[in-house]
Amino acid sequence: MEYTSVLAGERFSDSPACTDPVLAALARAVNDYTGDSARQRLAPLAGDLTTACGAGDEVARRITRRAVLTALPYASGDRRRVLVVALLGLERACAGVSRGFDRDLLSLDAELGLLGCDREVDEAEDSLRRLPVPVAEHTRRGLAMTVEIAVATIADEATDADDVLCRLLEDSLADYTETATTSGAVRASFL
Repeated sequence: MEYTSVLAGERFSDSPACTDPVLAALARAVNDYTGDSARQRLAPLAGDLTTACGAGDEVARRITRRAVLTALPYASGDRRRVLVVALLGLERACAGVSRGFDRDLLSLDAELGLLGCDREVDEAEDSLRRLPVPVAEHTRRGLAMTVEIAVATIADEATDADDVLCRLLEDSLADYTETATTSGAVRASFL
């Protein structure tokens, strides 16, 4: 992200304004957890990150969902429980709900990702019923923290962590670009 700030002509920083905060958190975490030899694969993405800002909360949530669903198969124990709570909280926020939880809020991707996590889902539902979080607060603080936990899980548990992390960042950037392009095309059609 520091390289991205330089390419964008911004003040040297690992949190440049030119990159969506959630995407920047993901990029920082992937960079931090990727091995030295594999880190060179990340450098070409810096240019694309210079123009990845302003697509909105929907794309930030999409990136977060991708990170959690990528990490979940590698997670066990407490990390798995944390990721399940994070995913259910994300699904709740995506539905615009701040309190409680109903399984009808789950997206198809989340339902598939949670197969085999029945006990953790039951525990997470109980936690979410007791823990109200305003949607804006979830977006502001929860998304970046969630992607960092997901990346740490992959780095610690995946045998091919560098490959998984690089692919996660590439796919998340593609999600961002696709959403920004689609919304830009929609805006352009109204002009």
